[in-house]
Amino acid sequence: MLITDPIRAAVAGKTIDGRDIPEQSIVDIADAYNPETYNARIWPEHIRGVMPDGMFKALGDVVEAKAERIQGGSLAGRMALFIRIAPHQDLIAMVRNGQKVHLSVEIQPDFAGTGKAYLVGVGVTDSPASLGTGIMKFSTAERQTNLFSTPQLTPINLPKERDMNREDFKQLLAEAMKPMEARLEKLESHYSTMESKQDEIILLATPIQGNPRQYREPHNGGDSERKRNDY
Repeated sequence: MLITDPIRAAVAGKTIDGRDIPEQSIVDIADAYNPETYNARIWPEHIRGVMPDGMFKALGDVVEAKAERIQGGSLAGRMALFIRIAPHQDLIAMVRNGQKVHLSVEIQPDFAGTGKAYLVGVGVTDSPASLGTGIMKFSTAERQTNLFSTPQLTPINLPKERDMNREDFKQLLAEAMKPMEARLEKLESHYSTMESKQDEIILLATPIQGNPRQYREPHNGGDSERKRNDY
């Protein structure tokens, strides 16, 4: 499972639309976040789909959160929330295509009656409200090493003291093919493993026949009276 390096997901202070992200909320999240307590999932534009294979299915999980003060640049001195995520293949594909490259945090101000803020979800978007959010980039470094090995010398026992006949040639060819066959079997095994793990392609522009709205509107998780703030 791929787990990213820390990504800056929010910065304390005013958002682009004039709201405020309290510094204490970021500190609270960093102190308390634990997937075993409540696992924050990643959603496209904060929309939680109904179907597990629909357009708005979950795209990963938040593994870890920490707070750090920004040291340099135009936002120097502000407290920032950094998170590590475990992205699904669909999210990796989106980001590699230059789509949904920013994170947008979902903060519950009073989590479970504790009086403290908690991270209950993360949206992926191209228009975050918070300043200073990092841009996700997924390289190909996590892919498996090229399965084709470098050429190897194969010892061949040539017949001696007489001309090569048909049987000698067949035996010679069989000996030469043995290492190649072993490497081919290993390659086919790796290919089968990768193929079995390949997720289905997201058909973002194709609604299900007879069900054009296969998703519901964003919700707050649990009791609809509880409010969260999306930045």
